[in-house]
Amino acid sequence: MKVQNPRHGSSFDEFLKEEGILDEVEDAARKTRVVHFTNHIGFGGTEKTIYTFLKYLDRDKFDVSVAANSVDRGTGREAAIRALGVDVRVTSPKYLGKYLADIKPDIFHIHREGGPEPGPISQAKQAGVPVVIEHNVFGRYDKSPENEMIDCHIYVSYSCGWRYQMWAGHPLIGPKYQVLYNPVEVREYAAHGFEKRDFTRKSIGRIGRPDDTKWEFNFLEAIPLIVERFPDLEFHVIGVTPAVEEKLKKMGVWKNVRLHPLTTDEREIMEFYGKIGVLTHFASMGETFGLVLAEAMSARLPIVTHHTPGITDSAHTELVNDAYNGFIARNAEIYADAVIYLLDHPDAARKMGERGFEKAVASYEASAIAKGLETIYQLALREKGIV
Repeated sequence: MKVQNPRHGSSFDEFLKEEGILDEVEDAARKTRVVHFTNHIGFGGTEKTIYTFLKYLDRDKFDVSVAANSVDRGTGREAAIRALGVDVRVTSPKYLGKYLADIKPDIFHIHREGGPEPGPISQAKQAGVPVVIEHNVFGRYDKSPENEMIDCHIYVSYSCGWRYQMWAGHPLIGPKYQVLYNPVEVREYAAHGFEKRDFTRKSIGRIGRPDDTKWEFNFLEAIPLIVERFPDLEFHVIGVTPAVEEKLKKMGVWKNVRLHPLTTDEREIMEFYGKIGVLTHFASMGETFGLVLAEAMSARLPIVTHHTPGITDSAHTELVNDAYNGFIARNAEIYADAVIYLLDHPDAARKMGERGFEKAVASYEASAIAKGLETIYQLALREKGIV
């Protein structure tokens, strides 16, 4: 580069611009603009994952916003996202493209089941968004032309990635395919005092959205077996359904149930985990990640879950290692025996809870997972020659 004195005949900024230095500095300083899109903002794990990513992404590097076709404001999730200083745009399939064209993001990050969801991806490309990233929550495969428009697929567990690979019929090789666990604020849980938990309490719990597929009715039959051993057992529940309530009443254990309201308040969720000594998990649909399980591990709780057959979602057995940080049961009788063992052996329950906590710190801590997402963003932009 030819050196000259900018004081003679031009300003320093003009000199930098002539030499191409100013453009380089401005490009380096400009934040990467990212729009997270989900069809609906409600109570589910996807929305909580988006919230946590937004909380921990480096705002000095990334300008983030959220778009959704619908919002359940009763859950408080939208308000929580706005409280982070993030704009939430409630749009529609008709106007999403215009919104994207107006704000010109570098990355369109869509969170979806993985199967065909016509519209958003095409609209992002038509709006000139250079990079489309899919968070494939259920490991499903999209055979439509929109799938070819995706620059990077993110799977929330190795279980999900494996299932996608089976559908796709080819190995998932290269930067286009990534596994990234969902982020959990493990450090927040570490500061809550769960290491002082009283494991002598005969108390178990289940948490999730009120959906029958988030329960496994065969394994629900373990509850009366546990109550037979511990008549004063407390079964704390968030997300009961009418069908579950009816079954618990028929089995004669409704008196043991302690209902808690749905909430997105982290302090209330931590208080819930503080009331129990074992997390009981059984979902007929299985788990593609199992955010509740990762939270329970962060709260130093042992977990009893169940085996799921075939290609059913099975990431819960990826998070829970049998006889290490919990148990994986194959029927209601074995399930009940596992819970009874933990309630009868508080020292073993504490040890398993500590192992789960150590695994959560190493695998799901939000700040580290957010750094992983930032790296994926940067790789995808480099592939496009943008950075």
